[in-house]
Amino acid sequence: MKQELIQMLQVGTITLLVGGLFSCTKVNESGMGILSPNVPVSKVSEIQQQSKVNSTVYLKGNVVKLIPFLEKRAYELKDGTGTITVVTKEQFPKQEAEIAIQGKVLYKSVPAGGQDFGEFYIEEQKRL
Repeated sequence: MKQELIQMLQVGTITLLVGGLFSCTKVNESGMGILSPNVPVSKVSEIQQQSKVNSTVYLKGNVVKLIPFLEKRAYELKDGTGTITVVTKEQFPKQEAEIAIQGKVLYKSVPAGGQDFGEFYIEEQKRL
């Protein structure tokens, strides 16, 4: 009886350890990525040059900077082509983490001296 209890505890412990390892693995590293190959991932440089305001885009990149606001949060997402600000109502992603998001392209106009120094940014709709 005692030997059976010890064996059950060992199996239970191993199960918890293995389950814990997989639950801490990033989705993309585990081979179960959320973005299917059919989803068109946009490049940051494309958004900054030719995007349509209010269009939905999918982005993938690394979080390089966290920007706290009072009611919202923002972070900078960097891919191989550039960096763009993402505004979110969700918790901050981890800095330097690679993430994928679905978002809406927006533009903030900043007029000064007869010129527009505005920029495109993304309103996060869903973290994938």
